[in-house]
Amino acid sequence: MSYGINPSAWGVIFPVPSQIVDKHIRLAGAAQLKALLWVLRHANEPLDIEEMAKAIGQKTADAVDALQYWVETGILINDDKKTEQSKITENKNQQNQEEEKPSIIEKEKEPSRRPSPPELPVIKPSHSQILARAKESPDIAYLFNEAQVKLGRTIGYDGQCTLLMMHDQYGLPIEVILMILSYAASVGKISFSYIGKMGQNWFEKEIDTIEKAEEEINHLDNITRLWQEIARGTGISTPRPTAKQSEYIVDWVNRLKFDVEMIILAYEQMANNCHRLSFPYMDKVLKNWHSKGIKTPEDAEKEDRSRKKQQEKNQSSGKSASYDLDEFNNRSVHEPILYEKRNKK
Repeated sequence: MSYGINPSAWGVIFPVPSQIVDKHIRLAGAAQLKALLWVLRHANEPLDIEEMAKAIGQKTADAVDALQYWVETGILINDDKKTEQSKITENKNQQNQEEEKPSIIEKEKEPSRRPSPPELPVIKPSHSQILARAKESPDIAYLFNEAQVKLGRTIGYDGQCTLLMMHDQYGLPIEVILMILSYAASVGKISFSYIGKMGQNWFEKEIDTIEKAEEEINHLDNITRLWQEIARGTGISTPRPTAKQSEYIVDWVNRLKFDVEMIILAYEQMANNCHRLSFPYMDKVLKNWHSKGIKTPEDAEKEDRSRKKQQEKNQSSGKSASYDLDEFNNRSVHEPILYEKRNKK
């Protein structure tokens, strides 16, 4: 099979440097290529960033970022380049005169940064640094290509930047990063914001081998399975739990040793007393049951009858309802409950 340009398509033409294809076609993202083509097409006109952004379907800030890739690689120059170069030269001269005080120079050049150990400071690589790493390391180039395959889309600067930071700064091996990408794709969360947070989380947990990664993914899959069972029994429509909800579920199952049926019963307690979904309320119910040794639905029903009798006694004395109901209702900021209580068998 062969392709050729339709003769009728030749109209006004403009030159494109061959190195765009030879060196950058694999690394440059779609937005970056669109931005460059627009600039080349309008090379004899004053550059209008807003007009260009509108033409390529990008926000103005994103269009500027796309052009910066070509500035970093030396394809484009901007009006301030000469001024910047002269400032760099002056700075270098000053640094040569003060070689014995590098720490002071660095403090003057960089804004003050609050120490936040054990968190790793985020340092974004530039376009040129990304390009250089991909050229010098076949593994990095392979990572970029595989990321596009696993996510089913092209990745631009933001994606390449996130992946490179996960490898170079977090120290995650290529195979572990690929497992993160596979998991993200499997749950439909392919944004690099999610992928980057997951990478940082694995770095903090020291998940840096295939074995540890498999164990963590199994753990995440178990949480998802439990959530699906809870959702089926309660009517919760959210496909996956939030990070905080996941923490609650893990604690209820692993530490308190409750099964899904008991968690659903705690949900019913919450649904009968709250106007909005409140995992903290469910947590208080389950911890209360745990402290009283309540392990089965029969135990819970028996305790519920006893609690109602106690509430009737408390009404005359003006005591508040158990589980600090008013506090939970006042503080609840969660989604509305969409739930119809199931019929008891």
